[in-house]
Amino acid sequence: MLDNQRAEIDTIDREIVSLFERRMQVVMDVARIKKENGIAIFDASREKEVIAKVQSYLKDATLKEELAEAYETLMKVSKDYQQKQIKA
Repeated sequence: MLDNQRAEIDTIDREIVSLFERRMQVVMDVARIKKENGIAIFDASREKEVIAKVQSYLKDATLKEELAEAYETLMKVSKDYQQKQIKA
């Protein structure tokens, strides 16, 4: 019973990791463009826009807060990675 749910989570996690890697490759491109054009890494209005947009994709609106928290973390990781790329 629990093993089936864990196996499904493992499958989902593989998909998430693949999408994460793909997202971070794009983040690298964003960092390069920002560096070349002297654009700041942090853009509060863009982050609010992203969170509102992804929340609109939810089928279960009760997950809005949790999704916002997940994306805030994801965007922090993305900003940190951009900072590393710009310094490199």
